[in-house]
Amino acid sequence: MTERHQAFLRRSVLTLILGATPAAAQNIGTIRGTVVDEAAAPISGAKVTARALDGRPTIGLIRYVETDRQGHFAIDRLEWGNYGVFAMKEESAYPDIGASLYSNDVFPRVTLATSAPTADIRIQLGPKAGTITGSVTNAVNGAPLNSSFKLMRSSAPDKWLSTSVPPTYRVLIPPSTDVLLEVTAPGFETWRPTHPLHLVPGAEMLLDIALEPSHDPNLHPSKFLVPDSFVGWLLLEYQVKNAPPTPEEGDVKIFRFAANGVLNTSSDGPARGAEDQYFYYSADGSLREIPADYRNGRGMIWGQHEGTRNGELSQFGFFVGTEEQYKKYQSQAKRPGPLAQP
Repeated sequence: MTERHQAFLRRSVLTLILGATPAAAQNIGTIRGTVVDEAAAPISGAKVTARALDGRPTIGLIRYVETDRQGHFAIDRLEWGNYGVFAMKEESAYPDIGASLYSNDVFPRVTLATSAPTADIRIQLGPKAGTITGSVTNAVNGAPLNSSFKLMRSSAPDKWLSTSVPPTYRVLIPPSTDVLLEVTAPGFETWRPTHPLHLVPGAEMLLDIALEPSHDPNLHPSKFLVPDSFVGWLLLEYQVKNAPPTPEEGDVKIFRFAANGVLNTSSDGPARGAEDQYFYYSADGSLREIPADYRNGRGMIWGQHEGTRNGELSQFGFFVGTEEQYKKYQSQAKRPGPLAQP
């Protein structure tokens, strides 16, 4: 190929690229507007997003924008199509209207097209949701539990929401609506209130929940051995290739952590919801049970959590220490190892 031909091809490719840019740009639109409350006052700091309603898959994380002091927002770089526009400010008791539990599937819809590349809308939130707060604990020893809440409209059970909650929780429910609640945790009986929840706008209810263990005989317990006087986070990595297997005593797996708070094993992890046991071990091999009397402030196991590796459950972690120590170092959940002692 001659230099003249090569130069001609380069100019042709450049012309095609430059020529395609304006056409592509014409297929991108913007949704802008204002978010207001039930009294038509602007809401600052509300989160707003747009979701395609024509079946297009969502690629990557959902993009939110925040409203300014006047409640204004703009969502750009949207391809032509039909969109639902959703807003929320949960800290002010305005839940995500993208959840049918709260919106009853009533939300603003817009269409972006060549004839309408920009849409201007007004989103009115409110009335405020009701709020339930409280704790979820083990009914036997008072240990805090991570759990799942499923909330459903009593008159329309297909309008529901399922969410994971920490032991001390805050959950919004649609106002002036009968709401059914189910609380579950692995290894525990499902808990339901005797009557549907019903709160007027902005009302709050304290609801402490104690879950009864299910005692499933098919769940084999695990025994966790922690270095004596250890205070800090521990992390179990299981199904790790070429790592040593976990020893067993009968049907009980023995997970023994090193001084750095980390244990790798090629075996499976602990059974979710089993009646696990926690012990300190000393240099001479003797064991001392870690206190679990949470009702009298002597519980020492906190923050049990699971993690994934390559999309599969493969981690289990927890904190050993007093409640005061746990709260102080709670943000270090992903940093296994003993804490520096004062």
